[in-house]
Amino acid sequence: MPAHNNDKRPPTSVIFIFGGSGDLNNRKLTPALYNLFIDDWMPEKFAVVGLVRTEYSNDEFRKHLFEGIQEFSGREGE
Repeated sequence: MPAHNNDKRPPTSVIFIFGGSGDLNNRKLTPALYNLFIDDWMPEKFAVVGLVRTEYSNDEFRKHLFEGIQEFSGREGE
């Protein structure tokens, strides 16, 4: 959980990512959203909806995104 309270965060939001299983999302978008969350810049309440053409179960898709976060977020051990 973030260590401080950021009152400049945006209001409750839903983020749609078209091409959610693609390279741009895997290397850039999801790791950036993760970093914004860790740094307390994401809304207090938010949802991210990934739209994909590749067939994934929810767990497979989460695993795919998590692997991108681990590799490309630039955060070690968080």
